[in-house]
Amino acid sequence: MRPIYKCADGRYVENPNECIGGWTLLIDPARRVKLSKLISGILRHFPREACVEPDSEGWVKIDELVRGIKKCWHNREFYQWITHEHVVAIARLDPKGRFELKNGMIRARYGHSFRVSINYPRIKWDKPLYHGTSLSSLKSILKEGIKPMKRQYVHLTIDEETAIDTGRRHGKPVILIIDTKCLERHGYELLYATDHIFLTKYVPPDCIVRVKKI
Repeated sequence: MRPIYKCADGRYVENPNECIGGWTLLIDPARRVKLSKLISGILRHFPREACVEPDSEGWVKIDELVRGIKKCWHNREFYQWITHEHVVAIARLDPKGRFELKNGMIRARYGHSFRVSINYPRIKWDKPLYHGTSLSSLKSILKEGIKPMKRQYVHLTIDEETAIDTGRRHGKPVILIIDTKCLERHGYELLYATDHIFLTKYVPPDCIVRVKKI
């Protein structure tokens, strides 16, 4: 992951050559990766460990998030440097579009393991979608289909690279190719989360048309 720079005009960029009138380094790559993963984990899975309470739609005040990380997080001594601005910059430049900002608040766009009410728009998609998993989970998935497990939805992506990255987090990666017309025939809607991530409640086994081992 690349560093984030702040231009003299207030913009956040990954390439300082885009700045006019000077720039400052805001977040180096190592800190960006750590903070991005931490924010994602808190907003999706364990908000109370940072002493924050998302509302029914998953929103958290950025200032409360920063304060909670500094005071409540178990490794808080490693994050005393963070500010409101660091959170905003990471959210705006997140390559996967995982975060959403509004009126001084932030939320994860998808991936929650606790119940939130987000009004995702429905989307029609007639091309294949991809789901990344591990080789160790393949046998049960081919038998039982793809379930949300601890999350609210099954995550599907439009590109193989994203699916591979997901699979690697769980072990030896495997890509499942999903027939979206099959999902429609079974009555499962596709919901738009980001330009790369779509959601659905369940993928039946017969909608998995191909397995690609990496």
